[in-house]
Amino acid sequence: MIPSPAPRRRAAPHLLPTLTGVVLVGALLLAGPAAVADEGLTEESHSRYVLHAKDSEVRATTTTTIGNVTPDRGLTYYYFTSYAIAVPAGAEDVRATTGGAALPVRIEDTEDPSTRYAVATFAPLRYGQTRTIEWSFVVPGEPVRSKDYTRVGDGFATFAASGVGDAGRTTVEVVLPASMTFDATSDVFTKERSGKTVTYTATENTDKDGIWAVVSARDPKKADEKVVEVGGTSLTLQSFPGDEKWTGFVAKRLQKGLPVLEDLVGQPWPGGLDTIREDVSPKVLGYAWFDADNDEIVIPEDLDTATLYHELGHAWLNPDRLTGRWLSEGMTEVVAQRAVDRTGAQSDPWSAPDRHADVAVPLTAWDAHPGELDEDAEQYGYAASYTVVQKLLGGLDDDAFTAVVSAAQSGESAYERPGEREENWGRTDWRRFLDLVEERGDVTGAPKVLRTWVLDAEQKAALKPRAAARDAYADLDGADGAWSPPLGLRTAMTDWEFGEAKDVRAALDGAAQAAGAVQAAADSAGVPVPDPVRAAYEGAADDDSYAELATLLPRAADVTTRVGAAARAAAGDRDPVSRLGATVLGVDRAAEGARTDLAAGRLDDADARAGAALGRADAAPWAGAGVIVLVLGTAGAVVALVVRRRRRVAAASAAGVDPAPGSVVVEDALEERVVLPAAGDPEVGGRGPDAVEPGAREHLL
Repeated sequence: MIPSPAPRRRAAPHLLPTLTGVVLVGALLLAGPAAVADEGLTEESHSRYVLHAKDSEVRATTTTTIGNVTPDRGLTYYYFTSYAIAVPAGAEDVRATTGGAALPVRIEDTEDPSTRYAVATFAPLRYGQTRTIEWSFVVPGEPVRSKDYTRVGDGFATFAASGVGDAGRTTVEVVLPASMTFDATSDVFTKERSGKTVTYTATENTDKDGIWAVVSARDPKKADEKVVEVGGTSLTLQSFPGDEKWTGFVAKRLQKGLPVLEDLVGQPWPGGLDTIREDVSPKVLGYAWFDADNDEIVIPEDLDTATLYHELGHAWLNPDRLTGRWLSEGMTEVVAQRAVDRTGAQSDPWSAPDRHADVAVPLTAWDAHPGELDEDAEQYGYAASYTVVQKLLGGLDDDAFTAVVSAAQSGESAYERPGEREENWGRTDWRRFLDLVEERGDVTGAPKVLRTWVLDAEQKAALKPRAAARDAYADLDGADGAWSPPLGLRTAMTDWEFGEAKDVRAALDGAAQAAGAVQAAADSAGVPVPDPVRAAYEGAADDDSYAELATLLPRAADVTTRVGAAARAAAGDRDPVSRLGATVLGVDRAAEGARTDLAAGRLDDADARAGAALGRADAAPWAGAGVIVLVLGTAGAVVALVVRRRRRVAAASAAGVDPAPGSVVVEDALEERVVLPAAGDPEVGGRGPDAVEPGAREHLL
């Protein structure tokens, strides 16, 4: 379950016991949470709350036994004449009895609109005396969206269940129909089924004064349901019976907001949600929640757009993706508030809290104590989390905002290309988030924000070596052009292993500049950068691969330059004679072969073909003139240029057989023979280009 702050927070009643008394003066004891023995009174209680679904009411009984343990002092006598318990503000038919005799009861207001005091008066309770008081009252519930959070209706109930007593002497029971679910603000309840009812019992004090919890019961079969279609997503809305206003509000906001949330996060709806449920519990607890186990969102009855969008946002931004409650809550709230603005709704975002308040802690410490902090500390944490993320991302335009949020949600490293989710993937913590904010968002001053709000002393110390490492990384990344730095360096930076990053930079020793030279050579030559060479540079991750770059990259730059020269030679303007010679010698074919070999990373082959193309280009005028002479010398006979397989030539040479008399044989850098046959060569007669065997290294030109 991912709790998130609800728009309204519970103002828990501060029911502190008092003991005042002097000679002939009684004392009024207000007992919400209990008094303890060292305050002059012992207390024991047993409270039972029974939901009567048919009557839509809760019937409560409480038995309290109090004992005066404040000794008299000379002529000074300490005694009690009144005792009070907390009851729901709308409680009816409140009664108190002792030994079957009714006691006078009056109702007094408290600071909490959901709670009042029921005060019973009695004869003075002197030192050493005890009194047992039997209380009873009925809880009818209040209309939805009223200030009093108490709700009792057909299929639902939310109310405070409390018991006053010393540790080990307090019991609270809640009895519900077995068809109803049970939630409470405390996990001290155990359950036991008996027939058609289930009794939830708490015997462990929730604080020093006794037991206090708000309980919520729902019968899922009695909720009103409506299915809402948004794009290809179907969501079921479960409301209190008859609360059509809530259903209409949520349906409208869903249809407007879900596509906006997808756009802001930069990811399609991830699923994992079937139901959005209306409940009073979030209002009482102080937070709504995304329940991944049950695929549901539970939000309050308040018509609050930001809370709805916040909980929807947790479908993407949750602890499975983001490490740290402050990061998950802060980023989700910032996304929600931006969605509120984009859809034209209204909201009341958190104000920046006082960083020096008594409850203020570094947010990494707030993360470390979920559920252990008091309400003020929790609210500080939520407000500070929103403040931090808003300071970092709030000034970005939508594109940059989405770039950072999407990368954080996807677990990308800031040192990988956007969209890369294999190399250096991991859950986004404050370190990776800071890197993303600066790399993808180009935000300045981000470390100062985290230093102020998020980090403890040890974490702050890591920022200094990071700054130096990032400066050195930026220099290297600038030197290697459009390529990414080697994987080993990117990994060290991602993991904040700055000593390792320094060692990698030393091992690379000029490789970045050499990588830049390869790209400059390719640009000048007008040929693509060889992908295998780039992959070798960017994928280098150990000392051996770093060392190989020292020879690979300069060689690649040189070969790239030669291939470019060959391409220019093949494409250059020629007179008719040279053009004929270039065609006969296959200059274009050799240059294109060099380009193909370079693209495949076959540097030696590319170099050889480029050299051949350049040599043939130089010989093209002579070859063209030779062809013309042969044509004229054969009086119009067909002139064929046969290039046979090298092994046939080699075999003929080994056998002592030379080309026909009058033929001209030329070998170039590719060791290909170009044979200009003599006139009347019988092997040429009647054979054209199609007669050459496929795959022959010597070609008919």
